Amino acid sequence: MSISTLSILNAPKLSVHESQRQLLDAQKELSIGRHADVGLQLGGKTADAIALRNGFDRNSSLIDMNGLAATELDITQSALTSLIDLAHTFSATLIGARNAQNGQDVVKTAAKSALESLNSILNQTHAGKFIFAGINSDVAPLSDYFSTPASAGKSAVDAAFLAEFGVAQNSAGAGSITASQMDTFLNGNYAALFGAGAWSTTFSFASDQNRIARIDSDYSVEVSTSANEAAFRDLTMAITMAFDLGSGSLNQAAFEKIVDKAVIVSTKAAQEAGLIAGRLGTAEKVIADSTQRLKQRNEILNREIVSLEGVDQYEVSTRITLLTTQLEASYSITARISRLTLMNYL
Repeated sequence: MSISTLSILNAPKLSVHESQRQLLDAQKELSIGRHADVGLQLGGKTADAIALRNGFDRNSSLIDMNGLAATELDITQSALTSLIDLAHTFSATLIGARNAQNGQDVVKTAAKSALESLNSILNQTHAGKFIFAGINSDVAPLSDYFSTPASAGKSAVDAAFLAEFGVAQNSAGAGSITASQMDTFLNGNYAALFGAGAWSTTFSFASDQNRIARIDSDYSVEVSTSANEAAFRDLTMAITMAFDLGSGSLNQAAFEKIVDKAVIVSTKAAQEAGLIAGRLGTAEKVIADSTQRLKQRNEILNREIVSLEGVDQYEVSTRITLLTTQLEASYSITARISRLTLMNYL
């Protein structure tokens, strides 16, 4: 049989290529901690590994979504705290200004600031979503009461006042409104503006339906609140009546009637906001518990995945060392063969 130098040269190259492939696979296994080719290694058990990984990925996705929901709830809770503080501070200002010499001016100034703060809080966003808009999270819940042209809410208040008393709020004629007449208006046509139906057509663009998040494979929970809740309607009603029902033009008795009513309504609003905070606090606890369970499940799934797909790091390191040694020897042999030539023997 005749064996050429080329044949001798090519033979170890095939072995080198195979060793290089095995070395790359081993290095990959050392890096990722699992078989380079799971399907080849597991055979019929590959389906089990895929099912485990799908479960792990599904749980991981829920954990991530729960984290986003928890963050939004935390921001909402901070906003509710601000609203409750706003209601208490506003009530205190009203009480202090009720019998003050310049009480009407103080109340009007405080009410304007409070209304601006209320609008800013209820139009707060997180991750591009309005947190008090319900499922209409891409739309600001409240329009600016002080906008030009006048907002629907401002126009509705002006129209109701004019229809009730026959004069505008800033008219000198407002000074003749009696306490009894003001009381009737506050509890009648004015209060109706802040009922659920009228509120949604004049003041709010929010949805009554709150956002719901799936926090586990078979469980969902509400993760938002809406500017249409009674707490926010009542607080807006209290602040608006103090700002825009003739303060500065009223007689003292009618002014005191507004102050007394606004204190009652804003205090009630703070209590209602506290109930919302409690409800969302329950959702936060449910989400935290769900996240903990999901993490525990993933720990179990990960152990099962590792038992199927995982490699012995010590064995892989030993294999890499052996393959590296074999390759170095093959390179040396190949180099020697490549220098073989008939001229060396002539």
